[in-house]
Amino acid sequence: MDYLCIGEPLIEFTAMPDRPEGFLRNAGGDTLNTAIYLSRLLGAGRVGYLSCLGDDGHSLWLRDRIASEGIDTTALSARAGARPGLSFVTTDGAGERSFAYWRDQSPFRSHFDDPAMLRDLPPADTIFLSAVALAVLHPAGRDHLMAWLQARRDRGAWLAFDTNYRARLWPDPQMARQVIGRMVAMADLLMPSLDDLSELFCVAGPQAAMQALIPMTGAEIVLTTGGGPVLHRASGAADWTTHDLPPAVTAIDTTGAGDSFNAAWLAARRQGATVPQAVQAAARLAAVVVRHPGAILPRAAMTQLTLKDA
Repeated sequence: MDYLCIGEPLIEFTAMPDRPEGFLRNAGGDTLNTAIYLSRLLGAGRVGYLSCLGDDGHSLWLRDRIASEGIDTTALSARAGARPGLSFVTTDGAGERSFAYWRDQSPFRSHFDDPAMLRDLPPADTIFLSAVALAVLHPAGRDHLMAWLQARRDRGAWLAFDTNYRARLWPDPQMARQVIGRMVAMADLLMPSLDDLSELFCVAGPQAAMQALIPMTGAEIVLTTGGGPVLHRASGAADWTTHDLPPAVTAIDTTGAGDSFNAAWLAARRQGATVPQAVQAAARLAAVVVRHPGAILPRAAMTQLTLKDA
């Protein structure tokens, strides 16, 4: 397996623009979005998902939906009597989204409280997770997961981490900075956004964000800036390079933009792309995603990831 993604899968209900009383059901959750796009780009069987669902109808539908994307579900557990989290998404005229969640019942939150859940998991070259996954776990389970991640890294796995900071998921900013800081120091690849770092570390502007991150980690860094240039720091380097994006498009729904960017970046780099090529490939996919409702594109709208004209 090339990639093992970790996180909380959600049932996502997206408001229908032409029928405000109706919602479209789809799979959701930041790392699951990335896993789906990564699987589409790399091919079936190369991406796995580590999480936990229930055994109700929604959980069974979501498991089937994940499997239908060619994602390996060996590490996707089922807990009797549990139900998945729900997400309701609405967008404004500029495509900016707002969320309402019912996720306290999600079995993922307590999944790693028992460290036995981390035994006998499939090997993967790269393990990908986000700060959302760390935020929703119980403290004991979070510690178990982070110890397991360190052990996997010690045995040669590569850790990729999205700093996706959602303040409402944390008890306080200090706890968020402590936990995210531990993961930042451990990771081999960081995929932060300027919004994350501005709120989390109280920095203003991309230069200050990079200056705050670099002393914390030797990891490769890919910093997105909300449609502005992408800043890239090679692993262990003292400085960074700046890469412009293609012209902006008119968004109707920005849900999943960053998740798809992450997937296309990872896929392009695995296929041998240079940093500028990977930035362009990731931006192209994200530009298509924001012109469709919901986080996941219909397959018919999925662009092929190529390095042509990147």
